[in-house]
Amino acid sequence: MVTTPGLRERKKLQAMRHIQEVALDLFDRRGFEAVTIEEIAEAAQVSPSSVYRYFGTKENVILWDEVDVRWFDAIENELASRPPIDAMRQALAGAMADLLDRDEELSKRKTRYALGEPALRPALLQLAEDFTQQVTGAVARASGRSPDDLEPRVIAAAMIAAMMAAARHWHDHDYRTQIREDLEEALAVLERGT
Repeated sequence: MVTTPGLRERKKLQAMRHIQEVALDLFDRRGFEAVTIEEIAEAAQVSPSSVYRYFGTKENVILWDEVDVRWFDAIENELASRPPIDAMRQALAGAMADLLDRDEELSKRKTRYALGEPALRPALLQLAEDFTQQVTGAVARASGRSPDDLEPRVIAAAMIAAMMAAARHWHDHDYRTQIREDLEEALAVLERGT
């Protein structure tokens, strides 16, 4: 079940998107590493503490996406009635529709930095690990297993790796493919086991 965010949440998300767009413009002009949080804040006309409160780090200005939270909630809900790959497929279908309806160009710009900027690699790997842990917990809860068991860990790791591979394919092909199709193909490969 997807809930519509309230006015306060919508305003927060709008402010976060604005900060991301301003930061991307600065990164495009000067490079990721040359720009500080303080410069992002000044250009976005917010305080540095607001940028830190919303994102925590400069890396997260690029890597954070509101779709991620809804995507994880959708996986948790879908796992109640579907096997893991089907649950992931359904959750991604909703998330991708939301993402593409919201702003596909912003997603492409963020992905260019996330996958192309060496300084973001450690944060991206940590984000993938965090997602893997979250999905492991969700798979374990749905199956009545412990998150320490091997099966939920392998299922979650394989699904997150498939998503990362699909994103990399989308990026490497200069966004000429459709991310939805790349994600579906990656999940289909997992289902086939080849």
